[in-house]
Amino acid sequence: MTRDQDNAGPNEGRVTGLGSGTRGDLDLFDVIALAWSEKGFIALIFAVLFAIGVAFSLTMLKPSYEAHSSLMILQDDNPTPATAGSGDAFTLAQVMQSESQLLSSATVLRRALAEIGPDVVLGEAVTGDAATSALKTMSNSFSLSREPNSTAINASYTAGTAERSALVLNAIIDAYLDYREEVLIETGVLGLSVRREQANAAVEAAQAARDRFLLDHDLSNFEIEQQTTDALVGNLTDRVNTSSANHDSARAGAEAIRERLRSVPESIELYVENGVDAVLLDRQSERARLLARYQAGAPAVVALDREIAAIETFLASGASDGRGQSRTGPNPVRQSLETDLATREANARAEASMLAALEQQLRVNRDEAARLRRLEPEFTRLEQNVVAAEEAAAIVAGQEATASARRSSTLGGADAVRLIDRAMPPLQAKSMKKLGFIASFVLAGGVALFSGLMRGYWRVYIAAGGVPATIASAEPVPEPVAAWNPANDLPADIPILARVAERTA
Repeated sequence: MTRDQDNAGPNEGRVTGLGSGTRGDLDLFDVIALAWSEKGFIALIFAVLFAIGVAFSLTMLKPSYEAHSSLMILQDDNPTPATAGSGDAFTLAQVMQSESQLLSSATVLRRALAEIGPDVVLGEAVTGDAATSALKTMSNSFSLSREPNSTAINASYTAGTAERSALVLNAIIDAYLDYREEVLIETGVLGLSVRREQANAAVEAAQAARDRFLLDHDLSNFEIEQQTTDALVGNLTDRVNTSSANHDSARAGAEAIRERLRSVPESIELYVENGVDAVLLDRQSERARLLARYQAGAPAVVALDREIAAIETFLASGASDGRGQSRTGPNPVRQSLETDLATREANARAEASMLAALEQQLRVNRDEAARLRRLEPEFTRLEQNVVAAEEAAAIVAGQEATASARRSSTLGGADAVRLIDRAMPPLQAKSMKKLGFIASFVLAGGVALFSGLMRGYWRVYIAAGGVPATIASAEPVPEPVAAWNPANDLPADIPILARVAERTA
């Protein structure tokens, strides 16, 4: 519906009929009339958009579960909430702000993520590196709240399933408690325990690598076997030299005896037998018998003495040499030399056999010593790894003992957090579908109304009579004023909701 100005007044702001003159701005009644004229189009657009919004809400807006947990922050060594904020160093607000920042820090989230894995946070199996996406999800789903003047921090986590929301929230709380202890004690006892286990595992791995190396090369104790092999090489070398000298000495002695045997006869005369010696012996025996009965001056004894002296004179003259029976036999000197020769030759053969055996043993041990020298760099590296791992484990064990001793004096600061309520899977889900329905209704209604008004304005004011002319200049141009006629000013399909009486300026 439109209104005309008084016929008697000036022409400024005057609204003429459609297509017959200039047009001013529309009032509320005109807008309502345009909307009413396009009610079918508006209803159609609203229905389509609202249906799309409802379908989107039903399919895309999934229900979520929000798990809750609460922690109480204690102050000083008095484990009561009333002491919070009573210290001189920090106020309650400062302490709670610090704890909130520590609880929601990226380090705590990363530790929790490392504990449960990205697939648990995202709710689906992941391939590749999904840590960044999981951290972003945890940061967006995790929230903290605190009541004024309260020492309790309320933590919540929203996930697609009840179990996942409670699991992730509990992991974050556990990571916060561990990290808080490390921050306040410089080196946490739990962290050092883990490091000590890792150090012990590293020691076991280094020892296993060294033992596997020894087993692969058929060794039990590298240092002892290397020392033993070197000692054997030295000892065998000395024995080889000694045996070689003995062998050469035995061969030289045997050769000397063999050369001497060439000038020694094999047999010699043993003795020569003749009758003169026998007669002399008989006369001497007879004289001894006579002296048993007679005096030395007896004629029989004197006669026998003269006979014995004559026989001795005959033998002394050499007249009996070469006469009589002679006997020959093996030369005892040659026999002794031959025995010595056999002994020396046997010794030479024995020394040669021993020398060959010692040289074989010396070659084997020299090869073993060379093999051990080739293996020594690798064994030294493995042994150094074992020593380094053991030293690192000892250092971590010392740090753990120190941290445990220090922890007893800092329990009031490091253990000043009490877990009031651990996260449990929520029983009811939070759904955004109702909010989606409302948003769909509002959006569909706004878009449909705007589209209907635009369509009505185009059809009534533009398509029917051209675009209304604007004021061309600052000075209005008077034009004849026609009497207001509703039939000329409104199309037939726009109803008249009310009539406004003409008024004069």
